[in-house]
Amino acid sequence: MDADANENMSKTPDCQTKPVSSSTMSHKQDRATILPRAPKPNSRWAFWKRNQDPFNGKRYLDSGYWYRRPTREHIEKDFQGYPIAEDQEDYRHRDIYGRVSYQKKDVLQYISPTESCPRPLLVQATPEVMKSQPAGDWRRVKLDGKVPLVLKISEWALHDGNILLRWLRTIVVVPVILMLLSLPLDKAWEDSEFDESYTEFPNYTWAYPKHARNRLDAPPAVGKAVANGSLKIGGNSTMLTTKVRLLRPRLLVVLIDGKWKLTSDTSRVPYVFISFTAMHFPFRRSAGVSEYQATTAQKMVEQLAQKQTLDAGLEAYWVDFRCCAPESEKDLHTADVHRMCDVIRGAEHVLVLLPDLSQQRRAEWGARMWTLPEAMLARKQEIILCTPTETKTVSKLGMADQVWDDGDAHEGDHQPTRLLAEHYSNVLTLGRLELFTVALEALSYRRQNGAFSHGDIAYALMGLLHYRIDLDHSDSLFQALARLSLANDSDRLMERMVCMFPHPSSQAVLPEDENLFLTLTEPDQYHTQLWDIEPLCQVAGVAMEDQTLILDSCRGVSIRWKAFPQMKYKRSYGFRKLIAEVVLRSGAFWSGLGLGLIIKYAWDYSDQASADFDQFVSSGAYDTDVGLIFLGCVAIIFAFLLSLGAPRAVRRLYGGRVMQSAPWLVGFEGVMPAKELEAEIFGNESGRLTYDPSSTPFCERDPDERIGVEPRWVTDPIVPRPQLPQGHRLFTLVDTGSLTISIFSARRPPSVALVCGREGGMLRAVLCHYERSDNCLYKETVVRMDSVTLNQAKGLSWVKVGLGDDRCRLGEKHVRSPLG
Repeated sequence: MDADANENMSKTPDCQTKPVSSSTMSHKQDRATILPRAPKPNSRWAFWKRNQDPFNGKRYLDSGYWYRRPTREHIEKDFQGYPIAEDQEDYRHRDIYGRVSYQKKDVLQYISPTESCPRPLLVQATPEVMKSQPAGDWRRVKLDGKVPLVLKISEWALHDGNILLRWLRTIVVVPVILMLLSLPLDKAWEDSEFDESYTEFPNYTWAYPKHARNRLDAPPAVGKAVANGSLKIGGNSTMLTTKVRLLRPRLLVVLIDGKWKLTSDTSRVPYVFISFTAMHFPFRRSAGVSEYQATTAQKMVEQLAQKQTLDAGLEAYWVDFRCCAPESEKDLHTADVHRMCDVIRGAEHVLVLLPDLSQQRRAEWGARMWTLPEAMLARKQEIILCTPTETKTVSKLGMADQVWDDGDAHEGDHQPTRLLAEHYSNVLTLGRLELFTVALEALSYRRQNGAFSHGDIAYALMGLLHYRIDLDHSDSLFQALARLSLANDSDRLMERMVCMFPHPSSQAVLPEDENLFLTLTEPDQYHTQLWDIEPLCQVAGVAMEDQTLILDSCRGVSIRWKAFPQMKYKRSYGFRKLIAEVVLRSGAFWSGLGLGLIIKYAWDYSDQASADFDQFVSSGAYDTDVGLIFLGCVAIIFAFLLSLGAPRAVRRLYGGRVMQSAPWLVGFEGVMPAKELEAEIFGNESGRLTYDPSSTPFCERDPDERIGVEPRWVTDPIVPRPQLPQGHRLFTLVDTGSLTISIFSARRPPSVALVCGREGGMLRAVLCHYERSDNCLYKETVVRMDSVTLNQAKGLSWVKVGLGDDRCRLGEKHVRSPLG
């Protein structure tokens, strides 16, 4: 890329990963800008608000919730290697409506579905967790449900105890219940209308991809450079594919007039490909290798190559230190190395030069990463091993047994190099997904010194695939592999990888970016292979940050953490519910009727009796008034008896079988028995909530039917809890749409569920937490959800998802600038 293109790209205003100092950037640069939330300088409380420590561990009130802030020492202890340090920089954020704000990093945040902007995350936690485990970098509130007051009072009256105590509590609460029911409030037991969709996740990433799938989505400067052909190899290319192939080698060493000469006239000249390792023939001058030794090694290689070429009946050969451009010509040298696969495919034979044919020498040669494409891409099935004294022919399958070692690969099917050799020997055919993952795993076992760039393994893998990518020196290994996968028809490998849930033990032993790809060769924690997943999203590009993609067409659901909402649902209207409603509604009628009769006719009785009692009695009005007064007393007694059943009637009205409920995803930190949890959400317990049978690895199932059962360790403190990955803690997710409970572990509470795929009759939902500083979602875990959820979740366009640790939050080297 030329200098003008670099300069124009650096001026792109939508980079979200770079902190911006508020003193150096004017807010006038953005047309749609909202000022920071910090108070005005002349405000009375400005100094106090600006200097509040978000990690002081004290209690505060926000939006009606008393919460406790985290403490810095606990964060540095729990999140080892990822401390939340004081940050004096303002980070720029553009929300889904284009409003721009500037704010420092502090506590964990989420995108508010109502305000569509970042807000500090309040996480409800069980009393056990509040007492025993300090919070992470999020604020905590006590777990609480929004249960109607009349139901709370009724449940208190009916709470377990002796009969006399329950009757006394009932007598006390009856007037309160009747008064609350007489108020013009919303009767929650009545079926109400509600939105049948889950809460949406209002987020959009405005940043350009580092490598866009379509050039129209690339930064304008890059798009122009690609269009006019000025973008060169080695530049910061966003193009994913390039089809430049060598039909013939650029240079060959050819026997001309009895002399071996380097020539560029390679048309119609058959040749052999020479392979060797610098460990055996140190042809480069370096530390420990003198110029004389390097020259001697080169002569030995050339003599062996010339002899073996003539023995093969040919007069030309290709060897890298003669036919590749010198390292001083970096771009051309890189192109020669990465197009070596074309040279191998065109060679008549592949000759491997060794000092001797011992097993140790073969293994040393096979330890090089580039030996795989050199042997696998050979036109013939036999590879010729050559020494100064002898020659031996070995098949590709024989090479897998005698030369290449897969390290700690298990016996049986998990032998990537053997599978690769069988594929290129036409013994079996690997699918596109299998070829990519198996070849990557085989290369990873022999990635040693001499790496040409961070993505060297990706460029070695590129030789085994159809389409090529241009070299980008700023690419990490993940970015290079992601580009290569997107460039080839790999059956949407990247989309499938987003949905995978690899074992933590597998991730711990693998180096850096490779773990995300190498774990694809094994079943994940749900015993699912990569090809079992059907993607429901599309990768739009590779983001600027490492291990980060931009997804499109996935469906997102916001997870509510601060409290359970008041439930809205539809229930069956049975005879018992009818009787309960009659009891509540008629109690007030009978008491009003009785009081009215007593007051009216008792007043008439006293008025007439004081005037002329004898005449009043003889007229017959006496019997009538006394009878009506007695009837009023009966009505009051009847109303009193009915009112004694008010608490049970209220319980019945709020109970019953739930036919449909408003869908929410609600989470809390810790675990709680289902009965207690249902009482917190609904006010009482009647078996509405059940555990999902297969949503997470913590699920337990009934032996006879596919029904979830409550894990014993949730209710019994004696039973040991499952061992969690380092840094993880337990969280519970309640789906009020399906009325199911799922337990999962994560480092941070995820605030959004992205439905990205499906497998085995269920959806794959990627749970992510949100980081405001770079407007990115970071993958925490993967859960399985019912398929009906798909139609109730709303679609998303262009969200940035990080698949690795959120190291970019701390300004580590994994965060790259817009220029790479």
